[in-house]
Amino acid sequence: MVLVIGYNRFLGNCSIFDAELWGILDGLKLIQRKGHNSVVIHFDSLEVVKAIHGNISKISNFALIRTIHRILSQESQWIYDISKGGESIC
Repeated sequence: MVLVIGYNRFLGNCSIFDAELWGILDGLKLIQRKGHNSVVIHFDSLEVVKAIHGNISKISNFALIRTIHRILSQESQWIYDISKGGESIC
């Protein structure tokens, strides 16, 4: 099991939404490098979940979301959990 607790990357001036997406992408890349094929993603942004599961062509950073889709499609199992303030809401 790999647990990614912290995240540090210089993104410059960007939105929280973009930072969340970059964190997910980098975490997925780490999981792939470690050879794991099951992923549990804990989200705290419903907007990010909707972007990943929704119509990506209407979103300005669709290339980033498309890359996340590609990596998730290579995993045998992935689960997501949405939480707000430490409490799960799904």
